[in-house]
Amino acid sequence: MVKLSGFAAELFELLVLVLGAGAAAVVGLALERFGVAAVTGGDVVVGLWAVAMGLVALYVGVVALGYEQVLPRVRALASRVDT
Repeated sequence: MVKLSGFAAELFELLVLVLGAGAAAVVGLALERFGVAAVTGGDVVVGLWAVAMGLVALYVGVVALGYEQVLPRVRALASRVDT
C-alpha cells in the first residue's frame, strides 16, 4: 500500500506540474498576441513589454517546467511502471 500511495503522490505532483506548464504557456501565448496587436496598433512600449513578458512566460512553461521538470519525471515514472 505504501508503494501505491507514493506512486499516486508522484502522479499528482506530475499532474500539477503539467497543468502549471500548460497555464504558463497559454499565458505566454496570450501576452504575445496582445503584444503584437499593441505594436501594430501603435502602442509600441506596451506592445514590446507584453512581448517580452510573453517570452518569459513561454520559457517558464516550455523549458523550466516542461523540459526540465515534467519530462524527467515522466521518464522516471515510466521506468518504474515497466519494472
